Amino acid sequence: MSFQIPDADSLVEFVKNFTGSSDDAEIKKCIYMAELSMRNIELPALRSNPYDTANIGIANEYGQVQIPPDMNKPILFFNQNGPTPAQSGPWIVYDRIGDRDIITQGMIAQLYLSPVNVPAVIRGKFSEVGDYYQFLPWIGEGAQINLYYYMAWPLLFTPVQDGEEGETIQTNGVLQTWSEGYVYGTLREYYIKRHNTEDAATYSAKFENAWNTVMDQNNLGKWSGGHTRMTSVWQPRQYRQYNIK
Repeated sequence: MSFQIPDADSLVEFVKNFTGSSDDAEIKKCIYMAELSMRNIELPALRSNPYDTANIGIANEYGQVQIPPDMNKPILFFNQNGPTPAQSGPWIVYDRIGDRDIITQGMIAQLYLSPVNVPAVIRGKFSEVGDYYQFLPWIGEGAQINLYYYMAWPLLFTPVQDGEEGETIQTNGVLQTWSEGYVYGTLREYYIKRHNTEDAATYSAKFENAWNTVMDQNNLGKWSGGHTRMTSVWQPRQYRQYNIK
């Protein structure tokens, strides 16, 4: 018997064989409960392609970009300043700040003079205002912002809106690359439902360990590939203060 889990039906059969259950509906409900606890997982399969035209936001007349409908959490936004970034420069990378801060700072942003002799990369700011992203420094209408983010992923057994009636999602990026999360999470919910606290605690611990392993790998990948010097363009510099007498 093969224990591979390539799709949602295989996951149901695996859990049924493992637990001895014969109720498909019960297992599917447990899968759904497990998925709710995995919505914020950060996996490479869920990262958007910021250079894809579908992930390039176009600013409106207020300098705001519509939040993509499949947005889960932002990673990094950047502005290449036109179709020929190698010649245009400088480039802007946006840091996320709070919505109240973006509105407050945006009110006075236009009072400042445009900077000169700027470095190759400028650190800008962005935040959510309603259903839009707002940026500092201000961007003009039609400006293109590359959006790099973690995408929301479809839940298994959820009817497809544009598909035929009764069609369901059989796979997604999480099941393909992190099937242990589905298995441990589903077993945890199954034993919780059966009031088996000992087994529920066992698979809850397995789920947490698998989650922490993936997130640790993700965080190491974020920072180990960055600057290793004590000072870089991404770290604030402490300038020596001089007293003039």
